[in-house]
Amino acid sequence: MRIFVIPITRSQWALHCHPANVTPTRLSRWAQTASEKWNNWAHHPKDSWRGRVHSYGERMMDKIDFKEYFMKEVPTKAEGAMIGQVDIIAPRFLDSSDILKQLRTLAEEREPYHSRWMKLSAYCLPFTALFSLVPFVPNFPMFYNIFRIYSHYKAKHGAHHLAHLLHSGSIEVVNDSGMDQWYNGGAVSQQDTPVVGCESDDGYSTFDGGLDQSSIENGVPLLESPPMVSDEDLAQMAVYFGLPMLEPSVRRARHQIIAALSKERSE
Repeated sequence: MRIFVIPITRSQWALHCHPANVTPTRLSRWAQTASEKWNNWAHHPKDSWRGRVHSYGERMMDKIDFKEYFMKEVPTKAEGAMIGQVDIIAPRFLDSSDILKQLRTLAEEREPYHSRWMKLSAYCLPFTALFSLVPFVPNFPMFYNIFRIYSHYKAKHGAHHLAHLLHSGSIEVVNDSGMDQWYNGGAVSQQDTPVVGCESDDGYSTFDGGLDQSSIENGVPLLESPPMVSDEDLAQMAVYFGLPMLEPSVRRARHQIIAALSKERSE
């Protein structure tokens, strides 16, 4: 298994986990089937009701905290029983002890957080199930509620497994010189204490801050300094490592981090 630590700004990191030797459980196979059916809706015309629902649903999911997506990527103990060694891939300028400390803190904080929100989502399930009484309309609130329950469940157990791997000493930081090509040495002099992302009170990174894609790509004037990597850099990084899923995962984190920092500076 590999965990990628990708600095977006001097003090904010994006995270991506690429599991290996994972044994799918019945629940994860069911979730994968549901995900494939949902993704098929993307092929419907944008002006059709399925196309509009898919577009709106994707925007909602992009607002979910990127750290939750990262924890979902970490396999649970049931899925990753064969994991013996975990490599953390990071640029050379990042300190190994800081990386391990931040990951340990993140895992310890996220497990109870997702446990609490999983229970709250489960309590809401009977109410969203009432929407099934509306004729001829799919019960989208209940489907989304079920997705949130599963998402928090998966993230909770991913955080638990990550904490176990960290405490057992199964994780090693590997400084990848190839990743440094996207930073051009500019981050070597960073002074800020690394912080993994920003979080809202309810766990949803809804910090739009009035930003659009063009303002993000232009570096966002509200930021103290431009982001270290662009969306194009992330696409090249995904090709370099041969991991297509790295690009959308880290791009989501990048946009959330930039929007959150921009909002903080505007207030």
